Amino acid sequence: MVKEAKLWQEQAESDFEDAKLLWDNHRYGAAVLFYQQSVEKLIKAYIVSHKNLAPKKTHRIEDLLKEADLNVVHIEETTGIKIEELSKAYIRVRYPDLNKQYFRSRDKATKFVILGEQLYIWIKKQFRKR
Repeated sequence: MVKEAKLWQEQAESDFEDAKLLWDNHRYGAAVLFYQQSVEKLIKAYIVSHKNLAPKKTHRIEDLLKEADLNVVHIEETTGIKIEELSKAYIRVRYPDLNKQYFRSRDKATKFVILGEQLYIWIKKQFRKR
């Protein structure tokens, strides 16, 4: 299981770096997608390494957080965004009409990026605590 957790963690790190590159290059929808993916994969790494379980095959971050026993209410309160919104972004970015509606500008996408970054950084810290 340690090897599997490491693979999830490496892919999460790669997705996080890709998200930053996409954001810097004004690819807002794609950046949000990769922030969502980096968080999802990091939680899966946590589940494998700390719960010794294979994570569920889902993109719903809120479900994965429950499986991992990670409480992120403080991040929702700080950002003013429900975690479910980042999960919904995974679908919205894939449809041209929804992508345009939610992520066409930096202003519209910023809240998702802030949520993704804060979640990612907080979850990384949880690896060291337990």
